[in-house]
Amino acid sequence: MKNTLLIMGGDKRMEYCAKGLSKDFSVYTYGFSGSRPIWELKQADILVLPYLSLSGEYLNAPELSQKIPAVSALDMLKYGGTLFGGGLNEEFLSYCAERDAKVFDFFADEDLTLKNARLTAEGALELILKNTDSALYCQKILILGFGRVACACADVLGALGARITVAARSENARAKALGLGYSAFEISDIPGLSEFDAVINTVPARIFGRDKLERLKNCVYILDLASKPYGIDEKAAGELSLRYEIAPGLPGKTAPKTAGYLIADSVREALNGGDKLG
Repeated sequence: MKNTLLIMGGDKRMEYCAKGLSKDFSVYTYGFSGSRPIWELKQADILVLPYLSLSGEYLNAPELSQKIPAVSALDMLKYGGTLFGGGLNEEFLSYCAERDAKVFDFFADEDLTLKNARLTAEGALELILKNTDSALYCQKILILGFGRVACACADVLGALGARITVAARSENARAKALGLGYSAFEISDIPGLSEFDAVINTVPARIFGRDKLERLKNCVYILDLASKPYGIDEKAAGELSLRYEIAPGLPGKTAPKTAGYLIADSVREALNGGDKLG
């Protein structure tokens, strides 16, 4: 008999995740279209929650009109079962421990994280082409931070001819950027701000305030890929009439099928003897 697996909440990618796991498990879903009636299931052997499901008190379930308290999801998991999710906080993990649950955080899967960074970069490319009026090879693009997502953005955009400048707080990150052929500066000392056609932020901390925003040209496109509290002073950007877009979770919007099957692969690998369960 197949183990029961319940997916609660999430966006379009979790629908594809369910499809990807349906051959190996008896899959139930709750929180998006096409869900298998949850009342047929008492408790699941495996519970899969979405990325950033615990960024607040409730699960991320955009298709539901009512909110689902995050902790209540654990009521659907058997004692000693296995839980998957993204960005699980310490309070929630303590509840998992009380239920003797094995826990897997998607952010601990380096392969999945790198592939998602690539999908994010492709989504950023789509948004930049949509929101700027110049060919990419003519554009000067400033990338704030140089972690996985920033590296992927620099790689994708640079390969198409964009001139990339990286601004990072870490000396090691700047050295890495220079080694890959990009211009690199400390965030507090970025020259030529008025020359950039687009700015991409990947740092989840307020690092780009009014003093820098005032030096950008009026037609610049600013894309924030970071999680809260984001990196750009949104109020100042609005007062300066700059185009500023916050776009977290791009893989779920621009490549949900690929992103969903990647999550399914990660779940399957961990359950088949991977060493990422904690």
